[in-house]
Amino acid sequence: KWLLFIEPTSTVDFEKLSRALGVLDSEDEIFLGKPLSDAQPSILHHYDNEGTYPQVLAGFVLSGALARGLGEALKKNPLINNQQIEPVWELSKWIRQERGVALTDRSDLFCTEEKETCVTHFQPASVAGATGEGSLFPADVVIAVKTVSHFHSSRISLVRDFWAKTSPVEVIILSNAPYEGNLEGDHLMFRDLSPEFGDWVDPAKESTKQGSGHCSKMMAILQYLSRHVPSRKWYVVVDDDTLLNVPALLKTLEKHSPSKALYLGERYGWGHRETISGNNYITTGGGMAMTQPALEKVLSCNGCRCRAPDVPDDMSLGSWFTSLGVPILNEPGFHQSEPDNYHPEVVRLTGPVVSFHRFGTRLPASASEKEKKKAQRKNWRDWVNRYFSSSSSSS
Repeated sequence: KWLLFIEPTSTVDFEKLSRALGVLDSEDEIFLGKPLSDAQPSILHHYDNEGTYPQVLAGFVLSGALARGLGEALKKNPLINNQQIEPVWELSKWIRQERGVALTDRSDLFCTEEKETCVTHFQPASVAGATGEGSLFPADVVIAVKTVSHFHSSRISLVRDFWAKTSPVEVIILSNAPYEGNLEGDHLMFRDLSPEFGDWVDPAKESTKQGSGHCSKMMAILQYLSRHVPSRKWYVVVDDDTLLNVPALLKTLEKHSPSKALYLGERYGWGHRETISGNNYITTGGGMAMTQPALEKVLSCNGCRCRAPDVPDDMSLGSWFTSLGVPILNEPGFHQSEPDNYHPEVVRLTGPVVSFHRFGTRLPASASEKEKKKAQRKNWRDWVNRYFSSSSSSS
């Protein structure tokens, strides 16, 4: 009669739930939950901020009649959107469009904080003792920053100042050409990949406006890490415009078992259909992490090869790990975009915040490089002060 959707962190009072649903007719098309709405257009929602969608951490309910109606709608109008970013938002929009049913506000029942009327509420997962394999130390992890000579002058200093130079974890900046700037930090170094990997990181391809070599560059990075930084428990790869909270990264990784093949970060979907299983993948802009067993699996896989040098690296990795049976885990602390693209309540409840991506600057095309750098630095400083712990840099 009813379908209840919850997260692993949801707590359910089934007696209260039964009473609450018992006064409703499951033959009516009903959609219940705690509504959220976007204050401004978000790239995660394809810049469409109409309507509401349920706070997934609080759970939500569909009546049997609505579920059956959606099943019939799929037969007539199969899903066409290739990319799935936030499924609960996609579902809510689809329900409005196909069935004309809006989310009914039952924040009294579906809660993020426990109170007397709640049938569900959010219970933060405990980090302590999550793996049963002991603590994770900075020396167990290495972070690779993927960059290209085109961005050396504009981005490397930001990465250095805001998190890399104070990182307790080893940080290796990997590029297609030497770096002539200043790198300071006990655990920070720069490496030119081109002497070892040649055409995989061809400067002539990568330094164009459009860029190139994404997939082959990623394979070169993974090969480098395997050859030159062996025996780490975790291998993390970020972009050169990723703002990283290293202490939060360590806390997040500590929840998982490094002895298993795992691949995690902010997870997107691609090509999922009613009868066809597509692929999930971890977005590299928000940062991705894989265990040593996962790294070994993908590098020893004969079929895990780039179709072309410039195909998307994150989607390629997702396809390969799917074929290898490696779990692709969504960790909500990783963020592929800027803070304004995420609902503030979701960010607050799914901490600690591990990362944000890009700079969030909105400047005219005529802005000088000096103005751009100033705006980028200001935004990153604001994000660190607002979302990261006091142990992070705020340069």
